[in-house]
Amino acid sequence: MRYPRAAGICLLFILGTLLALPATAETQGSDSGTRSPGGRARGLEGASGAAINGLSLEGILTYNYQGTALTMTAERVRNSRTSGVSGTLRLELWATTTPPVFGQTISAYTLGTYTLGTLNAGTSFTNINSGNVAFTAPPPGTYYITMALMEFDGAQYVYQDYFTFSNLQTFGTTCTATSTALCLNNGRFRVTANWVSPTASGAGNAITMTSDTGYFWFFSANNVEMVIKVVNGCSFNSRYWTFAGGLTNVNVVMQVTDTQTGTVKTYTNPQGVAFAPIQDTSAFATCP
Repeated sequence: MRYPRAAGICLLFILGTLLALPATAETQGSDSGTRSPGGRARGLEGASGAAINGLSLEGILTYNYQGTALTMTAERVRNSRTSGVSGTLRLELWATTTPPVFGQTISAYTLGTYTLGTLNAGTSFTNINSGNVAFTAPPPGTYYITMALMEFDGAQYVYQDYFTFSNLQTFGTTCTATSTALCLNNGRFRVTANWVSPTASGAGNAITMTSDTGYFWFFSANNVEMVIKVVNGCSFNSRYWTFAGGLTNVNVVMQVTDTQTGTVKTYTNPQGVAFAPIQDTSAFATCP
């Protein structure tokens, strides 16, 4: 995004619409929230843009999508600048894997847009309703949904204010958990483990613990052999991370599949060797 030079803040730019993707299986969802000037979005990092650049989203905000149609509403878009006319303004609906942070570059899938026009200083658009506009679903996964107020600066649209809704939305069929497969990181990553001992072999039995973590047993349900988690490290190094630990010395071949991209990582523990900890913080360069 770009701030006025008078604000004394460095210039940052939004990545914008990353991909134009076809709608996935899950294409129904909605939420609403109230955005107060300078406030935060229900405990998530909200917008403070109006205090810096004079443009703000205010009041009750809603979105609803079904099939390929999206509707956005906003009670008010205010231009509290003291002079001049804004650039062309528009609303955008974003999907992000982590809550956006105001003032930072934001990597987001743009789900839909609605153009408002320009706005004179000291005036507002009120009771905004986009009607049905084109909706583009992101890749399968679970996302934070944000409504953003964008301004055209003569070269590109940059965000000036936004509101992140409280409810996460899940799109598409990502991973189906089975007795031998975990679905981790909100269902995006499929994990399997096959084992071979000196006398037997088989597929590990998968038990889910949290949305990111699970474990496998091989010989008895009372005997945990391996624990794994897949962590979203996109905000740190643009990677998903794989961490695993084993309580075994049998041969184990573990596969982690990013069901969004089809990328597969394979980790192998040799026969007769104590399972070494896996701390792969570069596992999947497939953000977001």
